[in-house]
Amino acid sequence: MQEKNEVFIIAEIGANHNGDIKLAKKNILSAKECGCSAVKFQSWDEKLFSDNFYLKNPNLLKQVLKYKISFNQMLKLRNFAKKNRIKFGTAVFNKKQLFEAVKINCDFIKIASMDINNLYLLNLASKIKNPLIISTGTATKNEIIKASKIFHQSKKKNVTFLHCITLYPPKKLEKINLNNIYTLKKITKYNVGYSDHTTIKEVPIAAAILGSKVIEKHFTLNKKLKGWDHSISADPKEMKELVRSIKLSKTVLGSFSRSISKEEKQMSKIMRRGIYTLKNIKKGEKFSENNIILQRPETNLNAEKYLKILNQKSKNNLFKNFKLRKKDIS
Repeated sequence: MQEKNEVFIIAEIGANHNGDIKLAKKNILSAKECGCSAVKFQSWDEKLFSDNFYLKNPNLLKQVLKYKISFNQMLKLRNFAKKNRIKFGTAVFNKKQLFEAVKINCDFIKIASMDINNLYLLNLASKIKNPLIISTGTATKNEIIKASKIFHQSKKKNVTFLHCITLYPPKKLEKINLNNIYTLKKITKYNVGYSDHTTIKEVPIAAAILGSKVIEKHFTLNKKLKGWDHSISADPKEMKELVRSIKLSKTVLGSFSRSISKEEKQMSKIMRRGIYTLKNIKKGEKFSENNIILQRPETNLNAEKYLKILNQKSKNNLFKNFKLRKKDIS
């Protein structure tokens, strides 16, 4: 999904379109302007909850019916994103939605945290060609390993597991546990990322520094809009700054290989020391701490050679503050 060493940043629009496709399109355009790699929606419908649960939560059904996106609407949004050159994905919650996402050729498909133990859906997803993102909120280590084995068994390579804390938002910083990004990489043997529900800008940046290939962040045009996730979402100003900071952090992290730039090598000639005479030295006189000194800038006889030169004899008469040379040493 992303270039080497780049972070794939997903603007999770989710239900922040509030059932308005025009608003959804504005979200897509804004995410593109912010520099996000992709937008993501959610393909749930009223079948996600049981009738008994709706009876206990009567307002929930009204919200679900208002915020759900039909297949035709999702297709229009997918085409709109493609036209505006930003990647498009959706979270799916059943077989029908999975194959609808495949049909509209989503750039990636997400399995939400709630379905980490939905082995039926995971098995179906393991057989598709589209890249998959698997979120791990509420999941135990064993559940994550079991899920990853399904994809290894089907030899599916384009899978990314996201560290996620299913709290909106987590009220205690110690519950975020970003070191789990390392753990996910180790136990799944897949690329890893982070799905952020915090309101703290430094958290997803830290996740990128820890090796996340994917960062998912809820996104809204206005944090004050009524709806499920607006208050924990980044607005355009925050998202633009987040994208800039993540890209900057990856740039400064650079490579694991130890290499010295041409500019730094030039600077080292000034910063390092060479061997100079501390006073006049007669021919045949031994070099000692009393008559030679290490000073900047570096010379051909650098600090590394100082100990070897001590107690050797001078081949020439040398003046004070003279840059010592090989031909001056017997």
